Amino acid sequence: MSATFKIIFNGQLHQHANISLVQKQLSQFLNIPHTIAIKLFDGKSYALKKDLTSIEAVKAESSLKKMGLITRVELHQSTALTAKQYPLALKKLTKHDDAEEHKTSNSKRTLLQKKTNSIQTIITRYKNDKVKLQRSSLKSLLYLCYIALLVMTITGLTISYNLLSNTMSESQSNTLTGLTYQDYKQYITEQKAVSNQQKTNLSANNNAQPSHDSEQFNRFSLLINSYADSVKQPNIEKMGGEKLNLRLQEIDDLGEKNAFWLQLINLAKSLNNDAHTMSTLNNTDPNKVQWINAVDWISQRYIRQQQNGNAHPKVNQPNNAVINLTLSISVLSLLILMIIVIKMKLRTIRES
Repeated sequence: MSATFKIIFNGQLHQHANISLVQKQLSQFLNIPHTIAIKLFDGKSYALKKDLTSIEAVKAESSLKKMGLITRVELHQSTALTAKQYPLALKKLTKHDDAEEHKTSNSKRTLLQKKTNSIQTIITRYKNDKVKLQRSSLKSLLYLCYIALLVMTITGLTISYNLLSNTMSESQSNTLTGLTYQDYKQYITEQKAVSNQQKTNLSANNNAQPSHDSEQFNRFSLLINSYADSVKQPNIEKMGGEKLNLRLQEIDDLGEKNAFWLQLINLAKSLNNDAHTMSTLNNTDPNKVQWINAVDWISQRYIRQQQNGNAHPKVNQPNNAVINLTLSISVLSLLILMIIVIKMKLRTIRES
């Protein structure tokens, strides 16, 4: 019987060998599981090949050397690991490693499943809370839109009513068609009655107001005479008191009642406040205010203000009403569009 050989490996590698790559190549070369190939590098002696002829042993050792393993060839009768021991050792290693790998895989799978369930629960809860908050916000916004729509509707109706009333009144006042001679005589009679009534009212007002106008003039005269005495200027009486009173009253009649008198009295008060300073100046000094010039200046300014005020036409209220009505309709349209969009969004959330 010819001698047979076996290849012994005790876990040693060449200097530049990559142990991970060597373990993978060894498992493929021996046709064993990768976990068993890893166990062969624990430093113990293992028979990787056995029952080899000399030629087979040399070839196998050459292949293992290329992988990076340091091996030795021995006779099959040498005591390293018997033929019966090697398969039993591989079998035990395989069973033990498979059990450990299966146990580790099950624990990892269980842990991963628990984490997945926990994350899924958190995501579901977050989505539900987000949907509830979104629905609540949209409902609140919808109620506000309803209230704004009601207010704008009432406003629009009010503006429309005012615009219609103004239009009707203007159309009635501007209607002059179909007049006859009898209508003209009736118009003349009514105008005479209105004119007489106005004259009566004016006469009554003139009889009732002299005391009030005289009171305003007396207050003005008292202040101006005080200033005139302080700065040694002619007083009201020397400047023609009655004529000045009539002139000032005519100017006051151009605008609101007693508005001009109020300006004159404020002017007289200001002059009195500066009376001491003005008394120290010479009469030829241009900075020394002459009260009659101040009254003339304020009179001219008041007349120009009233003339400019009467020259400007009044704002056409119906045109403003039309603008307001147009704006109201635009806002109403926007509110209705917002309500439609919010309702569609709520329906989408409810269906999802």
